[in-house]
Amino acid sequence: MANEVRSSEKAFWSIISAVFFGNFLAVMNTSTVNIAVPAIMGEFSTHLPTVQWTVTGFMLAAGAAAPSAGWFGARFGYKRVYIAALSGFFLFSVICILSSSIEMLIIARMVQGVFSGIMMPATMTLIYQTIDKSKQAYGISLWSLSSALAPAVGPVLAGFLIDIFDWRALFYFNLPVSAGAIIAAVKFLPDTDKGEKTPFDFWGLVFSFGGSILMLTAFAKAGTWGWTDVKTLSLVGTGAFLLLLFVKRELKIEFPLLNFSVFQHRRFAYGIILNAILSIALYAGAFLVPIFLQTSLNLRALHTGLIMMPGAFVMAFFTPITGKLYNKIGPLPLIMAGLIVMAIGTFMMGELTIETTALYVIVWTSIRYLGIALCNMPIINVGMSAVPLQVAGYASALNNWTRQCIASLSIALFSGLIAYRSNIRLEAGGDLSTASAAAAGDVFLISLIPLIIAVPLTLLLREKRQSGENKILAGQKVKNQ
Repeated sequence: MANEVRSSEKAFWSIISAVFFGNFLAVMNTSTVNIAVPAIMGEFSTHLPTVQWTVTGFMLAAGAAAPSAGWFGARFGYKRVYIAALSGFFLFSVICILSSSIEMLIIARMVQGVFSGIMMPATMTLIYQTIDKSKQAYGISLWSLSSALAPAVGPVLAGFLIDIFDWRALFYFNLPVSAGAIIAAVKFLPDTDKGEKTPFDFWGLVFSFGGSILMLTAFAKAGTWGWTDVKTLSLVGTGAFLLLLFVKRELKIEFPLLNFSVFQHRRFAYGIILNAILSIALYAGAFLVPIFLQTSLNLRALHTGLIMMPGAFVMAFFTPITGKLYNKIGPLPLIMAGLIVMAIGTFMMGELTIETTALYVIVWTSIRYLGIALCNMPIINVGMSAVPLQVAGYASALNNWTRQCIASLSIALFSGLIAYRSNIRLEAGGDLSTASAAAAGDVFLISLIPLIIAVPLTLLLREKRQSGENKILAGQKVKNQ
């Protein structure tokens, strides 16, 4: 019996190692290039709106590709899909290093984003398919640690590498980590079954991609154009219409790119809403804090990363503890506590001014990350554990598509809001640094609104009695459809 326990424990950590680093890379690459934007502008002698596509293009492509992960996983098996995505990520990291023009770099980053968008839902699904149910909550806590830790660690690593080498060092770093993840996936991940041949929903992908890019552009430009400008409203309206067509199409066709029928499971639907709110809060900090530190306090990239590091350590410490507590006290107390802690930290970050000290930022950023550590995994697991195994891959893809789209739109929205609030503060008097500092605080307070709304929504996650057949069965492979 003792040997069986040790073998099960070894298998658990082997599987976690195989998915952890792949997911960490995918998420980290959405934020590290932010730090490299000035260096890339200098090398290619181009302007910020163009270079910014190395970041937004990656995120957009990842969000557009996420819906297809469910189809690819069900068709070819999630282990094969994950390894293929890791291999593509490795290849296009090499192409990013070899880029000789900004256009080549942007294209390479967007293709890299496609593979990233497939990797994230694939890793989540693999945990539910290959890990025993008794350890799924702990496994997802470690998976969510990789998702939440990457935006915090990324700026530190990026600042260090760029200061010592240059921006290409970010992509050199990807190579050994992705190669190691490929080897671990081949060696440690159990095989997952392939499904029947089904048609690929090309038009669904077109509607999803088109709607996402129009919405993203509108949110990013709203601060410059104005929120009521005809261009802003036209892009929002057209983008929303395309996304509506996408949802209607997916509900009608026999083989959808995203299976929206998973929303019939009440707890999964509420979990998606809370996951979207948490993503807004997470990326508010990941985006606003570096801007405040570098624009208002004029700190270097490395110093910015070091100030954000304590929060990363807090999250790294408490996330596994949350996984252990989940089975003892249940998800609701953890989610409620996490949201309240995050709301307190976010409110205090709303007090940012040009006089704010680095210690103040460290303390309240760490408080926010403590809140994330308490509620991130429970929100994911409470929703995913409510859906049947045969659609778990589609639920995972929908979960990650929502998170990626919300992250992209949040960054674009916060970018527009901080420009808008900075202009208002400038008109009221003061210099640019003072105005941008106060504007960062204003946007933090705006990001507090969804957190407040989320607190009572948590009560909707109360579990009704249901048979075990309606929940994900642990340790089973995907059955042929």
